Amino acid sequence: MNLFARLLAALRGKGSPGADRYLPIYVFSHRCREPIKGQVDLLNELSLAEENGGYYVRKVLHTSGRNRCFAQVEVQLWLDDKKQVTHYEVQGGRWLTAEEYAAELERQAQAESTSEANDASETDDKR
Repeated sequence: MNLFARLLAALRGKGSPGADRYLPIYVFSHRCREPIKGQVDLLNELSLAEENGGYYVRKVLHTSGRNRCFAQVEVQLWLDDKKQVTHYEVQGGRWLTAEEYAAELERQAQAESTSEANDASETDDKR
């Protein structure tokens, strides 16, 4: 993209050329009870859907391995011609919105801090 096009895009309020390249996806692993964030590269990972036009992509997201729990969550997405999600299927977990993902992260952080506080008080009791 040349300089003039970049300036014109900035004046129109559009982001950088790659700003809308990635589609964030959020799921929750049933096995590990862990929220997972992933992304779909809308320029390289999509396949043409056989039915109704549009696009299809399959992603496998992995948990972090915290607490010695390792799992995979498979996500299948169908997108329309404008690359907007029209349908999704999740195996091994459930779909989350960005707000639900943030709430799950907060819940986990609170649970970990409570667990650490309990461990610290048990250590003090043993002394």
